[in-house]
Amino acid sequence: AKANAQQIQEEDLQMSFDSLLINSVTITRPTITYSYGVPTKTYTSVATGVKCSIQYRGGGGFGIGGGGALIPTAHGYEVVEGWIAAFKYGIDVNKDDRLTDERGRTFIVKSDPIDVTGRSHHIESQLAIEEEETEV
Repeated sequence: AKANAQQIQEEDLQMSFDSLLINSVTITRPTITYSYGVPTKTYTSVATGVKCSIQYRGGGGFGIGGGGALIPTAHGYEVVEGWIAAFKYGIDVNKDDRLTDERGRTFIVKSDPIDVTGRSHHIESQLAIEEEETEV
């Protein structure tokens, strides 16, 4: 009975987390080709309709919805201000991938995904928003 109660609790937590994944993104991955020594970067689609949570974080705190973004350092992790994306554990997202959300915003993944809980629950990556170029 105790194991069953723990399983129910874990399922409730997963359902609760899933409800926080309010964004839907297309993930594209860069490929660089060279022609006469000149690099050209193109992006190919990896996945569409991937549920995640994209948010801007500033300050301290932990977990989805609180605090800053985690970045790895030589001594563990540092909390920094910035954009993050949280995904279910196991989603194929890598540093330098491009995410385009349902609002048309484009982000570049700036860090490899981190299993922030250490329990294979979800992953987070730091993002940089890709600004649209405007002609003057």
